[in-house]
Amino acid sequence: MAGKFPGGTLGEALSAPVKLADGNVDLSIEQSKFHQQFAHDVSAEKAALMAAGQRPVTEAALTEKSGAPAWKTVPTYFIYGDSDKNIPAQSLRFMAERAGSKHTVVIKGASHVVMVSHPQDVATLIEEAAK
Repeated sequence: MAGKFPGGTLGEALSAPVKLADGNVDLSIEQSKFHQQFAHDVSAEKAALMAAGQRPVTEAALTEKSGAPAWKTVPTYFIYGDSDKNIPAQSLRFMAERAGSKHTVVIKGASHVVMVSHPQDVATLIEEAAK
């Protein structure tokens, strides 16, 4: 989905792939690019901690098809930042619409870590969904 619409820059920010013994490949964001790529709307100090503690993602997680989508049977709510550089806002909007989101919140200027930069907005939407 990240590549469905133009604008994502995640590929340019990844460090060299790490081949694992089981044949999988781990990917992570270069620490020097992490703040701008992943969390531009949090402090440099917080982004540095996030970069140092990031867990790699397997390449398969970015390329393989998922199973049956929960959004086909479970009510969906959606929140995202319109400045996400990993998944373009157009892709996020498409996913929210396709899932039939009951309430979609778009945070102007927010990054991929909207839950860190705008925790109250996220908590409010979770509380709404729980009701």
